[in-house]
Amino acid sequence: MQYGDAPLDNHFFENNIKSLKACTSQSRSLPEIFSEKFSVISTPTGQPSLRFDNTLLHSSYDPEKEAVRFAEKLKSGSRVCLYGFGLGYHLNTILEKIGPDGYLLAIELNLDILTAALQLRDQTEVFEDQRFRLIYGTDEAKVSREIAYEMERITEDHTDSFEVLFHAPSFKCIPTTFPLLTNALEVLLLERRFPTIFGKLEKANYSLNQKVITESPGINILKNSGQGKPGILVSAGPSLDLIIPHLHRIQKDFLIACVDTALPILAKNNIQPDYIFSLDPQLDSTEYFIEYPTEKTRLVFTPTVNHNVLKNFSGERYVVYKEGHHLSKDSESTMKEKGTTQAGGSVACLALDMLIHFGCDPIFLTGQDCAFAGKRYYSNHSQFNQKLQGRIARMMPLEKLHREKAQEKKQLTVKCTQGNPLLTDQVMYSYLRTLEHIIKANPDTRVFNLYSHGAEIEQAPVLGSVNELKRRSFISKI
Repeated sequence: MQYGDAPLDNHFFENNIKSLKACTSQSRSLPEIFSEKFSVISTPTGQPSLRFDNTLLHSSYDPEKEAVRFAEKLKSGSRVCLYGFGLGYHLNTILEKIGPDGYLLAIELNLDILTAALQLRDQTEVFEDQRFRLIYGTDEAKVSREIAYEMERITEDHTDSFEVLFHAPSFKCIPTTFPLLTNALEVLLLERRFPTIFGKLEKANYSLNQKVITESPGINILKNSGQGKPGILVSAGPSLDLIIPHLHRIQKDFLIACVDTALPILAKNNIQPDYIFSLDPQLDSTEYFIEYPTEKTRLVFTPTVNHNVLKNFSGERYVVYKEGHHLSKDSESTMKEKGTTQAGGSVACLALDMLIHFGCDPIFLTGQDCAFAGKRYYSNHSQFNQKLQGRIARMMPLEKLHREKAQEKKQLTVKCTQGNPLLTDQVMYSYLRTLEHIIKANPDTRVFNLYSHGAEIEQAPVLGSVNELKRRSFISKI
């Protein structure tokens, strides 16, 4: 095998393999064969670049200068999770930028790329750096567990300095044999970015909410308050349109709870929910509470909810802490007193966890599509739809506007409740998996998916009629 006019240096590979042991738990050896899918490119600077199939991994002119630009926004002390080893140029610059207190976790699923990197460049300095960790392998479940463990470890007490980076060319080269791992990795990184994106906003809300947090009772006093009563959890997905005409006449027999986005929909249909849940730190969440009566509704909120939500809500308020949240690390006694949840991400996940905490059984999910059911993102009654009316008036079809919303994030396919493939995005997919985790963790509580044309939720059978809803509500567990 040639690189330019010179043969590949096996000396690099041998030394790199020895050093590799210092930065990985992987015992699997890498192949020494240089893949035929690669073509090595000589650059004017003398540093090699590489093309994998049709993807150029690094600049064909100056890979090191390109690597400097890749890491230019990083700050000293950053804790970085990176997908894509490439030939390692950007690893060197990342380690320079993050300084002695930083940390770099790199993930590479294409072992051919990793082999090429070990054959073409000296990686020993990176491998032997105590601030560096590498994850690679072929076992999907094992690699996913290691990623989760390492990211939890490096972000502990450092969420404000956490960064997620993708080396885009490397990411394009993930082997097609890992479709689930590819998506799981993307979703995992997406979820972990939340504290980074909203960290300052959460901190500001946490400070502004302190008086209300202190004065509000916690969810612990609501434990088993709905013991044995059936509960309906209302979300704002497209399937909500199917149940709205029936909710008003059956609500007296159920504990009705909703996520904040669904409150305006229920209010306009003269349905007063017993509970509403809110956790979004952004100002947008406030609009769901303006001009809607809430005196008879109880609010369950997290300490980092947007402070204007608490200002606009006039009913009873109950606080719930998120386990492991960095802002609550000094409030362990208060957390224990008032109550915690492990559910994160979607407010629907929090709401489901709380209905189980209340002792509701069974629980019926409605409007919880977790997908683009009917080619729509939200219910026709949602405020999202109302905001689109002006654009519809300008001759833009509603379906096109929902499609634009859908395309904001990477899309993937899940199984629909009718058994056919259905489009969703990575955020909703993440929420779907969290809901399934909550259901599986609470096998004594029956959960049903009501009137859904959305994604199939494991261990949540689909019900398609009000009569079946009533029958399931009042029959004893078998």
